[in-house]
Amino acid sequence: MTRGFTLVELLVIVVLLGVLASVALIPPGPQREQLELDAALRLLRVGLDRGRLAAERQAEPCGLSLGPDGWHPPRHGSLPVCRAGVTRLSETAESPVQLRSNLPELVRFSSNGLVLDGGLVVLSHPALERSVCLVISLPLGITRTGHYATASGQALSSSRCRPPDET
Repeated sequence: MTRGFTLVELLVIVVLLGVLASVALIPPGPQREQLELDAALRLLRVGLDRGRLAAERQAEPCGLSLGPDGWHPPRHGSLPVCRAGVTRLSETAESPVQLRSNLPELVRFSSNGLVLDGGLVVLSHPALERSVCLVISLPLGITRTGHYATASGQALSSSRCRPPDET
């Protein structure tokens, strides 16, 4: 039985194409660098959401690993890969966006799409002072984004991920 794309998958593709097109049309400067950072944050969330959908579709637990350039198959074979969740944070191989995270090496998804591991991801751009963040909260894997209040030399803390209007 051949299945087509779902409405959610088509919407994700349209959003990704829109983000990539907007990044390509903006001239270099602080606006472009901020757009690169925002696009990477969106793609981080898209990979997480696609991992959830893959687990539900496969009707079995699966996992993803977060590397410096995006979501990858798990490094260890303890869980099958959430194939739809494997995504890069940039279309270019030489992205200036830097990623720091305290997520475990393997982010697990239950067969009903719940995220079983939480943590914090901070994305920064060397040309920008502000960093953006994504917090994955447990027990349901609910996410929130914001600006990260940097404290040099300290461990990552989700309490420093502030909503955009508090910066």
